[in-house]
Amino acid sequence: MTHVAWDETMSVGVAVLDDEHKRLLDLFNGLLDSGITPANREELSALLVSLRDYVAVHFAREEALMERRHYPDLDAHIAAHRYFAGEVEKLHDDFGGDNTTMLRMDLILLLKDWFVEHIQETDALYRPYVAGEPAAATAE
Repeated sequence: MTHVAWDETMSVGVAVLDDEHKRLLDLFNGLLDSGITPANREELSALLVSLRDYVAVHFAREEALMERRHYPDLDAHIAAHRYFAGEVEKLHDDFGGDNTTMLRMDLILLLKDWFVEHIQETDALYRPYVAGEPAAATAE
């Protein structure tokens, strides 16, 4: 699997959201850099914690912004967020097991699918509603 490089076609038009998407991309690329091998458990644990933090903060910020801007597909977008958060929780729950290689592969696939399908396609749909929004700096 190859790295994904950020470019402006991925932008949703809100700097703080773009920065958070870039952070997710960095997590994904960092996971690829460390390889699909039995990883250092501490490294994998830190990555899962970072991903959980990303989910909590980023989704709240993004949803609040879409609500303020009356995004018409907000409910479907929230449902997609809840699905992803649930998948992250499942991976976190699986962390107690012995198969860190499989966990790492599952995490890579989840992040790849999320980045390609959600951020590049689904998030792009709300861009016209939020682009240039200066008030996205904090989640409500």
